[in-house]
Amino acid sequence: MRKKLLIVSGIVAAAVVLVGLGYFLAWERYVNLPMKQAREAARQQQEELNKMVRHGEAVEVKPEAITIKVEKGGGDIGKTVTARVNEYTSIQIGMGFVNKPGEKLDLTRWFKQSDQVDMLYKDGQAMAVHRELRPGENPSESQPETGSALNAPRLSPEAQAQGQQ
Repeated sequence: MRKKLLIVSGIVAAAVVLVGLGYFLAWERYVNLPMKQAREAARQQQEELNKMVRHGEAVEVKPEAITIKVEKGGGDIGKTVTARVNEYTSIQIGMGFVNKPGEKLDLTRWFKQSDQVDMLYKDGQAMAVHRELRPGENPSESQPETGSALNAPRLSPEAQAQGQQ
């Protein structure tokens, strides 16, 4: 009887150890490893983004290109860089975007020489161009005239209820 109890308790102990080992290996493979890979991918993306950021003063503004003297950014500090824009470039003034995806804008309308500009720049192409509002400039002045869903006037709840009737 005592021998059977010892064998059963050994089998139970081995089963507990195997279940624990299986849990640890599964956690390592399905939880910890993907977290490590995601962290590494995020680190690499952040490094690439840091290399793309440029901040400086606009030296020349053309309808399809902007030239800035880089004061801060990824490797071009003190140099002058010219970036082309296309319909995929996002233009932001203050907190608002002034173009819709796929819409190409004339940069001379939104930027002028001596503006402080932030830019995501890669291989001569501007991915995004941003400047803060100028002193005395209202946020509504920097919004495009063409209405978009983001810039559409907000309706009061009463007006919305009338529209649904």
